[in-house]
Amino acid sequence: MSSDVRFGLIGCGGFMRHHLSLLSKVPGARVVALNDNDPVQIQRTHEAYPDTKHCPVHTEYQSLLAAGGLDAVIISTPHTLHTQQVLDALAAGLHVLVDKPMVTSVVDANKLIAARDVSGKVCGVSYQRHGTGTFRWLKSVTDSREFGKIRMVTSHLGQQWLQFTRGSWRQMASLSGGGQLNDSGSHMIDVLLWFTGLKAAKVSAFMDFCGTEVDINSVVNVVFEGGEMASLSVIGDAACWHERHNIWFEEALVTLADNTVRVIKRDGTAYTVDHWPGDETPEQNFVDAIHGKASVLAPFECGLRTIELTEAAWRSHELGGQPVDVASLS
Repeated sequence: MSSDVRFGLIGCGGFMRHHLSLLSKVPGARVVALNDNDPVQIQRTHEAYPDTKHCPVHTEYQSLLAAGGLDAVIISTPHTLHTQQVLDALAAGLHVLVDKPMVTSVVDANKLIAARDVSGKVCGVSYQRHGTGTFRWLKSVTDSREFGKIRMVTSHLGQQWLQFTRGSWRQMASLSGGGQLNDSGSHMIDVLLWFTGLKAAKVSAFMDFCGTEVDINSVVNVVFEGGEMASLSVIGDAACWHERHNIWFEEALVTLADNTVRVIKRDGTAYTVDHWPGDETPEQNFVDAIHGKASVLAPFECGLRTIELTEAAWRSHELGGQPVDVASLS
């Protein structure tokens, strides 16, 4: 492979254009082929990024893969399509960066990890919070045990997701595989599992679909393998956007809300954290990993851990809130 990484884009909707905005800042990253079956999305991509006008356009992703001339793909399509698209891209000998959620079932997550291992290719999930300074700081203090062990986490996400996704594939179970918990809520679940390093053991959940095909509001309680606990609330028909994480360590409470990090220690000392590591995008990290200069920030194992908790929550809701053993899902 040359120093340039030649990308094919599978799915050219709004979030792929976000990928393009970041990929354009990565030296040596070249977009050489596009795929989408909607000509409107191709037109919008051309208008926003005129350099893509020279790229061949494929209405089927299989023809993009078969055409060759690629080193890697970015996949940004409806969630239930990811598994086969990733498998086909790996079979074509390509590195893969896939949007969240990686998959919609634990079984599919294990399939992708096995295929990646056989292929030897670089694979990641575009969970950008792994490269966000505030969460990188939070992971560093968790790993260092600066405030002792984590005892409990309470996380809250409120969005007008019900209104903003109405009429889109995100509220179609056949394409999305689920509602907000596995859509924007996937970011919250992933980053919690990543910075804590914890693995869910038992999950209990209640959900409200608000008359749609998919979960909109969810309350999820988790017991981890070490006995630590978490309570997650996702409100999809909220009046406004709000996100907050409270991390209860043995010796301190750390709160993260609106990009502000506060620490309250057991002795009463309280302060605002004003320095943290710089940000790194999934696109830059992915290219660096392909060149052997970095490890993938969010490997496929992160997708597995996230869907383990999520699928257990769906199953618990179906059982009227009864606890579900995560180990039973695989």
